[in-house]
Amino acid sequence: MEQIIITGLNIEQLKQILIDAFKGVTEEKGKFKNQNSFPVKEDKFISRKETATLLHISLPTLNDLTKDGTLKSYLIGKRVLYKPEEVSEAVLQRNFTEIKRKK
Repeated sequence: MEQIIITGLNIEQLKQILIDAFKGVTEEKGKFKNQNSFPVKEDKFISRKETATLLHISLPTLNDLTKDGTLKSYLIGKRVLYKPEEVSEAVLQRNFTEIKRKK
């Protein structure tokens, strides 16, 4: 095994050189890992029951809104889930008409 003799450096300088070297190695590992890994975005999903409760509608009505494309759903495993942001956006985009009552 070869030996390396370092002269002219004090302990603090040597520590800093080693720290910089390890930072470079770990940063390169991180770049490599990010390039080859699947991009993960943290999304929160809510269940059909939670979505129906949020909208104050029944589950069959929620199913109809999903089928006609008003609400976007995600099939994850065997579960149908919704993103709360997309549910609220769909509600805001929907045109609601005011009911006129007779006096």
